[in-house]
Parts: sequence; structure tokens; C-alpha cells
Amino acid sequence: MAESYTYITPTIETPDPRMRKALDGWLGLYEACYLIGREMRANTAAEDVEKYGMDEKNSPEPRHLFEALVRSAEALNEWKGYWVLGGGLAMNYHGHERATNDVDFFLLEDKEKLAPLIEKMSGRDVRPHAYELPSFMPPDALWWWIPFQFGLPNAPPVNVDLLVATTEFMAFAHATGIESKVRETRIRVLGPEAFLILKLQAFRGKDQSDIEAILRLNKKIDRDLLMAWVKKFKLESRLEQIEKIVRENPRRFG
Repeated sequence: MAESYTYITPTIETPDPRMRKALDGWLGLYEACYLIGREMRANTAAEDVEKYGMDEKNSPEPRHLFEALVRSAEALNEWKGYWVLGGGLAMNYHGHERATNDVDFFLLEDKEKLAPLIEKMSGRDVRPHAYELPSFMPPDALWWWIPFQFGLPNAPPVNVDLLVATTEFMAFAHATGIESKVRETRIRVLGPEAFLILKLQAFRGKDQSDIEAILRLNKKIDRDLLMAWVKKFKLESRLEQIEKIVRENPRRFG
């Protein structure tokens, strides 16, 4: 008889069916990866666990991902600034399932004026990263990266990244965000047009797959708005490359 299993992730409370599906996909996929990793560690020699980077400290619990999302959003709402949710959860919101172990927010703010927000987030156990990290952002990036963590010192931490700027693009990203709610907490999600621009700029392999998925799954993309930013950032050839794949492979997905 198979061993019984109790889910780790919490029951999702949201009036938004699209958000419920996004959270179920995000947390469900991550939970599967988490449990597979735990099983692998249990059946792997200790020296190989360390050798191959399989240490459990690198794997936050699924329920803590959810708590990191809600607590951060609560702090952002109390801060009353302009922000949108991005990253893997936003990708799930747009219909493409992705398992990620962090939470990303885009903020329209001067990076030197974050002290009130840092205080509110710290009050919910989402604190600035334990040690200073070199930024992964290129010199021409559209924002500053401010890393936080949730869960320390009693559990493997969830990374919560704030991507901060006062640029016209960040204002556009906020203005075109989509309102949703989790529990009683307001969540504003990055809209498909802004998400496409970000993915077109990065344009790594997984970004190209994401662009294809967003184009296939979102039938109400504002084409004029999208093209205005595509032209502004000179991304026409990249967009045409992926649109050609979508046109020539109508049944392919990502």
C-alpha cells in the first residue's frame, strides 16, 4: 500500500479564480520539486549531498513561499506606494506553470527612499538579506535590485526581491497591472504587455519560452501599447522571431 501523504501547502483563499489557479500551479509544482529533493537527499551519501549542492538549507518549505508572498504584499499595501508582483508567480497568473522558490516585486520608487517600507517589511519578518550580495543586474538595467529574505533564522529562507526604479517603464508596469486578492490582501500583478517587454529584454532560453506562452495564452494583449514599448527599446526583431514560431507552430506550447 502506498504511503499516505499530507500536503504541505496551505489552502488558498482568493475570490479570483485566475489567482487561485496561479497559486495552485506555483505552489503545487514547487512542492513536488521540494519533496523529490527531500527524498533524494534521504537516499544520497552525505558527502554527495554537499558535493552536488543538495543541502536542505537551500530549499524553503512550500508554505513559507506563500507566507513570504502575503506578508510582503501586506507591507507593500501599508506602505501605500506603487508596486506590482512579477516573477514566477506572475508567470503562473498569465497561464504558464512555473515552479520558483522566490517572490519578486517591481516598485516605482527612488531606491534611497525605501526606509519606511523596509521597516514595515521587517515587522513582518521579511528582512534585508543577511549579507550583501553582488547585483546580478547589468549596468544598463531598468531598476535596482534590493534583496530581502523571509524565514530566517528558524527555517530555510525565501528570497523576496524588490526591483526598484523611478523610470517611465516602471510607471507603465504599475499602471497596466492587474488587481487581484489573496486572503484579504490586495495583490497587483504585472500585466502581459509589461511582462513581455521584460522577457524580450532578457531573452534567455526560458524567457523565449515564456514569451511564446504569454502570446498564446493571453488573447487580450493591447497590441498598440506593446508595440510602442517594443519600438522604444528596439525589440522588434526579437518579438518577430517568437511570433513567427507561434504562427508556424499553432499546436506547440512553450
